[in-house]
Amino acid sequence: NMYARKHFPGLADTHLRAIQEAMALAAFAKMQPSYERYQIALSPDRWSVLAGTFQDTLYALYSLPSQSILSITLQSGLSALKTNQCVDPATHVSSCPVCEPHMGALARRLPVALHSHSSLVCRITGALMDEDNPPMVMPNGYVYSKNAMLDMA
Repeated sequence: NMYARKHFPGLADTHLRAIQEAMALAAFAKMQPSYERYQIALSPDRWSVLAGTFQDTLYALYSLPSQSILSITLQSGLSALKTNQCVDPATHVSSCPVCEPHMGALARRLPVALHSHSSLVCRITGALMDEDNPPMVMPNGYVYSKNAMLDMA
């Protein structure tokens, strides 16, 4: 009690009970205390809880995310690419990053992207392809707009 009042002058009046428990823990640290409260506080499992609390506090103090920025960036990109085909192993596409085993593991818990409306844009003209400017497939597999093909001809 005297030690707490001397070394914790501002806290002794309001937090005396917590200070006394901490001092008792320090005294019992080398022994096996018979009191259940101290057994729980000194158990090896408490170290993992303490380490987790320390890490969470450190992240909060320095405004750090709990995941790496690379992981967050990859997950945002993968969630934009993930479709229903990526979920079913029978319909995986070899060129799809989400269907690749390592990235697929990262994308497993991510939601499927909603692709309800698609639009094609011509790479040559930058114009939107629609019924007035339909897409044309070249022999090499590239797709261009009809107007771009007529302009180039």
